[in-house]
Amino acid sequence: MIAFKKLFSPIDIGSLHLKNRIVMPAMGTGYAAEDGSATERLIDYFVARAAGGAALLIVEATAVHPRGRIFKGECGIFDDRHIPGFQRLTRAVHDSGSKIVMQLAHGGRQTKSALIGDQPLAPSPVPAPALCTETPKEMTVDEIQVVVRSFGEAAQRAKEAGFDAVEIHGAHGYLINQFLSQNANHRTDGYGGSLENRARLAIETVSEVKKSVGSAIPVFFRLNGEDYIEGGATLNEAVEITGWLIRAGADVLHVSAGVYGSDPPTIPLIGSERGCFIPLAKAVKDVATVPVIAAGRIKSPLLAEKVLEQGTADLISMGRALMADPNLPEKVESQKLEEIRPCVGCGQACIERLLGGIKKVENDPISCVVNPVMGREKEWVLHPASKRRRVLVIGGGPGGIQAAIVAAQRGHEVVLCEKDNELGGNLRLAAMVPGREEFSEFLDYLIREINRVGVEVSLNREVHLKSLREINPDAVILATGASFQRVKVPGIDPERIFTAADIFTGKREISGHTVVLGANQIGLETALFLSNQGKRVTVIEEGDHFAPDMGPIGRFDLLNSLKKRGGEVLKQAGLIRSDNSQAEVLIKGKERSIKGDLSIVSVEQIVSNRLSEEIENTGFPCHVIGDALRPRKALEAIEEGYGAGMKI
Repeated sequence: MIAFKKLFSPIDIGSLHLKNRIVMPAMGTGYAAEDGSATERLIDYFVARAAGGAALLIVEATAVHPRGRIFKGECGIFDDRHIPGFQRLTRAVHDSGSKIVMQLAHGGRQTKSALIGDQPLAPSPVPAPALCTETPKEMTVDEIQVVVRSFGEAAQRAKEAGFDAVEIHGAHGYLINQFLSQNANHRTDGYGGSLENRARLAIETVSEVKKSVGSAIPVFFRLNGEDYIEGGATLNEAVEITGWLIRAGADVLHVSAGVYGSDPPTIPLIGSERGCFIPLAKAVKDVATVPVIAAGRIKSPLLAEKVLEQGTADLISMGRALMADPNLPEKVESQKLEEIRPCVGCGQACIERLLGGIKKVENDPISCVVNPVMGREKEWVLHPASKRRRVLVIGGGPGGIQAAIVAAQRGHEVVLCEKDNELGGNLRLAAMVPGREEFSEFLDYLIREINRVGVEVSLNREVHLKSLREINPDAVILATGASFQRVKVPGIDPERIFTAADIFTGKREISGHTVVLGANQIGLETALFLSNQGKRVTVIEEGDHFAPDMGPIGRFDLLNSLKKRGGEVLKQAGLIRSDNSQAEVLIKGKERSIKGDLSIVSVEQIVSNRLSEEIENTGFPCHVIGDALRPRKALEAIEEGYGAGMKI
């Protein structure tokens, strides 16, 4: 048994008393109203994390000026009208036992004119390296001073709204970080050139905020230890400005890293090293005279305790881990580590949904693949069923397992039948992709939970009408997924045509040069799986974009991983003819030959509704979820599984 003495020891920061060292950092949600005001959804989200035991919650990047807004649904504190809503938020969090901080931010060039109604502002007219690529307007000194005053005025409003501290966002490529970075700051006046000049905006902002709030509440500063991009801010610079920030009035330094477009990314996703930014926090801690918060995929309480024991940092930022399981602190303290729902770092429903992907509405409010309740904290509160029923779940993929768990938690008698000899479905296949092994952690959690809540699991059992009548359920949840379709390619030996499932399950061996038809997420992951085995792979995509079903960060990471392993990806390309040794591909109107001992892999999926129709014809109520409804991702399957379990 591990006591986690350091993690659950209190700490005082001026007048701010924290019951433990667990911090939920600022993470965009999109839950605010159109004008930036707090909503009940935003309040419910934070209250759930407060009730779960985190000592300190930091509200997402909150705009200090209308021209500094970053995304739709972002919080704002640039007007007195925002105060009442945030007063409701702070009262609710305090009533639930936690302290709360408002992060003050200005997007600078990392925004869009369509959102702010004007040209973005920046230290110099240099576009951002990713996401927001408009050329910004170089700020005048007067405009810089307007921003400084805006931070101070916003801090005063935050104090009036009842926040226990404020945090100045000086990281992740936003305005203050842009001034610090030579990549973005080409100025020759007092705000450019030397490090002292480039840090002037940061120092003036800290001083202004400190003057505004006085000693009433502490001032945090979010600092990049490294930008991880050419010409960006460096660790040596971060260490040098640490003392300047503290002398200006910073009471806490919160160390992060990266900007959008950096490698490694500012939001480290699945496959990234756990605690990847901890060395940066240590370097700042070595010279700081105020508490330091460490960040960077610290999702394990064991790692958090180790960091504190070694004196590397004073507090631990556990962001997406608290999205995945708001009760993580409570479970750790009560020694229920096996019940923690793990974040896998996929980013699909949090950061990717917020940033937007190709051919989708940008800035959707966030969710969580492993925690479908996030953003629905009141709507999906578990409550006992009005009547205990016998529920049959057909299919043991993530959606089916989630549905079975929820139904059982509500008091139903649940039987889950899976035709294969193990649970997991496509989630098990996803965990086989190089760098995506963490999906197995979530699958292990689901299996532990389904056993803990008492679901009867029957493996190697395919449900037919006869067995359906034998089980005689009151309701059926159909979660049988979709099947991969083996295409027909004239001229190719049928034995050389495979599906993605064939590849991952190892049912059929591939040799020679493999052509993958389709550069959606499954296609790219299949290519990565094969490339990692030393296979030569070419992915052919008929459309204009790679992986339109992914967000920009995940897509960049997947394509980058494939490129490093020698995989080739072609867009606006189609297979026009082939035989066993040569394929003719039309790329943007030009023909090209791919020669070798060829194999073809298809990633197309199809749904058969035969079983659902048969079930409904028997009179049993049937809820169809996930890929059995139409092929999509684990996100939709798990959301629909939870919803089905709540409906019965």
